[in-house]
Amino acid sequence: MHRYREFGLVSEQDELFRRAFRDGFKRAGLSFPRFLDALAWYRDQPKPAADEAHLAEAFSAFATDRGWTAQQRDHALDLYRAIRDNGPAAATHAPSPDEDRETLVRADELLRRDPAHYWGDGELQDAAFEARERLGNLVAAESTEPPFPRVNGDLQRVDEIEALLHDPSGEGQRRYWSDAGLRKDYAQALARVHDGMEGSSGESPAQASIASGDARLATENA
Repeated sequence: MHRYREFGLVSEQDELFRRAFRDGFKRAGLSFPRFLDALAWYRDQPKPAADEAHLAEAFSAFATDRGWTAQQRDHALDLYRAIRDNGPAAATHAPSPDEDRETLVRADELLRRDPAHYWGDGELQDAAFEARERLGNLVAAESTEPPFPRVNGDLQRVDEIEALLHDPSGEGQRRYWSDAGLRKDYAQALARVHDGMEGSSGESPAQASIASGDARLATENA
């Protein structure tokens, strides 16, 4: 995802490893903020990385400094070893299609009811993006019709605009609120993904959610 480029994660392989570590942290009871903190720590390590023993020692010092328990530190180190030995698939959790649909309903409801909360919840945004991605792949795999090439483009466009909104400099949000066409583009791309992989002639719940939240978010981010 674009938002993780600040951590030096730019390739598809990086994304596979990021999801594996994130899922492993969650299973170990480690919070999403702690996962992000660990990503920042790794980003700041010398490259190429030092030998494994030195890296483990440095991580242990980091975990102690951040107030992690010994059990949490050991869970993270065990996770690293499991992914090193067995690959990211060994630690990645793939929700069922029903779970993905429930995630999208929850995300859409929060976006409608409390847009500021939605935009402040990076963990839920990631879950919703990945749920759309999996459901889109499922529909394409099961369909007897030719695949919809526009779907992948819509997913990419949603990711790009959400990355813009998370630009730490604030320039992305200023651009978003000053460009009505960009806001419409985002609403329509999100709606097409929500609406079963094809365009919608009317205003979808996703479009309505974004439209209803614009005024409030614009005020809060002015």
